[in-house]
Amino acid sequence: MVAFEKLSQHTGAEIRGIDLRQPLDRDVAKQIYDIFVEHCVILFRDQDLSQDELVRASANFGNLAAPGRPAEFRPSGMAEMNPQVMLITNIREDGKPIGALPDGEMWFHHDTIHRELPTKATMLYSVQVPTYGGETVFSNLFAAYEALPLELKQALEGRQALNAYSFNSTYKDDANAVAARNHAIHPAIRTHEDSKRKAIYVNRLMTQQLVGLPEDESRDILERVFDHIEQPEFLYEHAWRKGDALMWDNRSSIHARKDFPADQIRLMWRTVIAGETRPF
Repeated sequence: MVAFEKLSQHTGAEIRGIDLRQPLDRDVAKQIYDIFVEHCVILFRDQDLSQDELVRASANFGNLAAPGRPAEFRPSGMAEMNPQVMLITNIREDGKPIGALPDGEMWFHHDTIHRELPTKATMLYSVQVPTYGGETVFSNLFAAYEALPLELKQALEGRQALNAYSFNSTYKDDANAVAARNHAIHPAIRTHEDSKRKAIYVNRLMTQQLVGLPEDESRDILERVFDHIEQPEFLYEHAWRKGDALMWDNRSSIHARKDFPADQIRLMWRTVIAGETRPF
């Protein structure tokens, strides 16, 4: 049996005794995947991975998707990367970031909810981390849905939401965001393909409006939902160490990044696992 330990009441599990450089037996990979579905986030500590090894490790849990950025939004450092790995770093050359999402705090969001077929999961591997800050905070949206007040459940059930995102934006009203945004409409409540449990499927950064409602009414409902799903009882805050590999479920969790010192390096490699069905 795969050994693991819960990281918080609702969110996250640390998988013990696994070296991701080594091939995983099919039964072991299935056990890890089941833990992942139940806890939304899984952590592997003390890994020592190359880019190719990160890609192979990620592929144990599904088919990988390309990072998905158009060429004009691809930072210069991506040219040196495995094409299935995204570089996330605040390192700059000639004053320009060489990686994606370089600086500071980032609001709660689902990765790629702005696409017609969102990715299923994300794996993030820490190559270099600052001495403090840069924590990633996760919320379990199964638990948040189950605890959602009845009036908000009724307001979201059967409702569609418009989601949009501008590359490298870290908060919704970012004045530096590019004008053209990727957008998609998805259910505000999502049924998880594996567990069949329901999860809230809106977030503060990318969800713009509930379709078919007046703007003021939509904003009021969404703000109350955002406040609910970001409550401490649903959260796990991950303090990164070098060699951490963390995988989260984009169907059932949201995550945010806390600020970190601009004069210290934060360098991460990211892979994404392709979605299998449109959200329903």
